[in-house]
Amino acid sequence: MKYDEIIDRLGYFRNNANLSARETSLRLGYNPQFIKTIENKKVKLKVDTLLDFCDIVGISIYDFFYLGNSFNKDRKEFLDLFLSLPDNKKDLVIEIMKSLK
Repeated sequence: MKYDEIIDRLGYFRNNANLSARETSLRLGYNPQFIKTIENKKVKLKVDTLLDFCDIVGISIYDFFYLGNSFNKDRKEFLDLFLSLPDNKKDLVIEIMKSLK
């Protein structure tokens, strides 16, 4: 994944959480312009800041990198439930979904 895509996802999840750049910066404990400087690529995003950001917007780091812009709470719930099933139940769910197409 390229750095630009990470920054795009940062903006996506910030907007998805209805947070302004200013509010996000303040919640992270930085000056009000901090997130804008990251989104404008004037300052590099640090891993610890990304982890704190995920906490603020209510997602996991998995959501950030794996689901990205296709993040949807219903899809995430479905995916979490599916992943918790034993393999034979996953196969059953897949067969049911195929039959519904």
